[in-house]
Amino acid sequence: MNNRPLWKPMRPEELFSRLQLPFVAGIVFVVLAAGAAVPSLWTSEVLLIGVIVAGATSAVFLMPRRGWLLTPWGIVVPLLDVVALAFVRAALFPYIPTVGVLCLMPFAWIALRYRWQALFLVFLGGLFISALPLLMRVEQVATPLMLLNLVTLPFLATGISIGIHLAVQSFRRSRQQVEDAAVRLETTLEKSEDDALVLRTVLDTVNGAVAFYNAEGRPVLANRAAHKMAEVVGFRFDTPPFAGPHVRKADRTTPVPCQEQIVPRALRGDAIRNHLEWLGTPGDQMAILASSRRVHRPDGALLGTVIAAYDVTDLADAIEVREEFLTTVSHELRTPLTSVVGYTEHVIDVLGEDADRLGVANALGAISRNGDVLLERVAQLLTAGNKKMVLAPAVVDVAGLVEETVEVMVPVARQAGVDLSVECDENVIAELDARRIEQAVENVLTNAVKFTPRGGSVSVKVSRRADGEQVHIAITDTGIGMSADDKRRVFDRFYRSTEVRKNAVQGIGVGLSIVKSIVGAHGGDVTIESEPGQGTTIALHLPRMRAAIEPAAEFALSA
Repeated sequence: MNNRPLWKPMRPEELFSRLQLPFVAGIVFVVLAAGAAVPSLWTSEVLLIGVIVAGATSAVFLMPRRGWLLTPWGIVVPLLDVVALAFVRAALFPYIPTVGVLCLMPFAWIALRYRWQALFLVFLGGLFISALPLLMRVEQVATPLMLLNLVTLPFLATGISIGIHLAVQSFRRSRQQVEDAAVRLETTLEKSEDDALVLRTVLDTVNGAVAFYNAEGRPVLANRAAHKMAEVVGFRFDTPPFAGPHVRKADRTTPVPCQEQIVPRALRGDAIRNHLEWLGTPGDQMAILASSRRVHRPDGALLGTVIAAYDVTDLADAIEVREEFLTTVSHELRTPLTSVVGYTEHVIDVLGEDADRLGVANALGAISRNGDVLLERVAQLLTAGNKKMVLAPAVVDVAGLVEETVEVMVPVARQAGVDLSVECDENVIAELDARRIEQAVENVLTNAVKFTPRGGSVSVKVSRRADGEQVHIAITDTGIGMSADDKRRVFDRFYRSTEVRKNAVQGIGVGLSIVKSIVGAHGGDVTIESEPGQGTTIALHLPRMRAAIEPAAEFALSA
């Protein structure tokens, strides 16, 4: 840090030019003027002594080593000036009594440069200047007027010097405060510059793109990754409308209008969270996940908007390959499985009672059942791999729909030794795809029964929100529950918890991901409340009247 002081210490040359020179100039002027007016003064020994002392005192500043003038010993100079002025005033008193005003210069010197104890010397010096004419004439102070003339100068000079001394002390304190504030400000500025450098380096080091716009919508900060993404899109961060022509939706083909692109939306205050877009021209595109957040001061005033985006091209390509593989394999499996199941049923029908006689009835039954299970698994895989879920909404009785689904699951629950119950409010009507919602409820019920030990219970409750705008379907079980990590990942496709794998529970881990996709396609959401060993509640929150929603097009990155 630069420790250069704001005020430089005074040098001996500056002492001479600011304090001694004006005094000597005053003495020279008064002596020359008085000598010209009264020639007899040129032979005055008293005047000559005063001039010699003043000259000798000034000659001190010509010495090669003058550093002592800045030490306490430097007070000798103004005291000698007082002596010189006393002799000059004594000689000129009958002619120019006001010459004593020159005493303010050495007294000011003492008041400016030395501690308050030195002000006593000011009083003594003033008294010496006033008393010297009387001492030289050997007069006594016989009248009050003479006493007044004797003490007026020392008292006035001392008062003025005290005022100067107090003013100087106040200035020094203020100067010290300013210097301390300047040091703190400089330290803060250096820290701010260091923080800015660290922030810039961190932002340029991370792989994600980060940009900050102030409350007026002007760009303040953007790292290298952000500028790179802007170039791919075809715009500049410092040039409105902060949007370009090369932005596509999750399907890679549908253009995104400028006003609907990430930066304009964020500056309008839209909440953006993990929004998927493809940037660049066809054949040379990159996928990004973007989010934004507004920054407010503690008093609520808007400070600006932060926008962050991450290049997830590799992830998107990998997931797309996975989805294509999943769909391809599912279709390839379904055709031969359908044939296996169909021909098995045909064989059973042809053999009839002969199957038992031949001893193949059980084997054929097992083939048929397992074929049906495999077909169900393939159907689940196809549903899970469906990126665009097109719904067929209609106004339905949600309570009746759920009751019918529960009725289908009762035999399964009874076989597992689990009590299954349902409670529905009256007149729970909503516009939704009945087949899809039935599938979602059945998936949740299947999991609830599967992970609830024998003797446990599963309850279903259908209700409306107080304002009537939403329908809730809550399914609660007394099963094994979920850990925090399970709840975080339970909607990921093909995720199966450690407990499930350890207990060899059958399943491929797509049931709840399908539930989330179905509910999300309806414009609703799914919540989970669960603790290990304490059971689980999964609630489906669906809008009662469905708004116009485009087919879900962003399932490609939903794990």
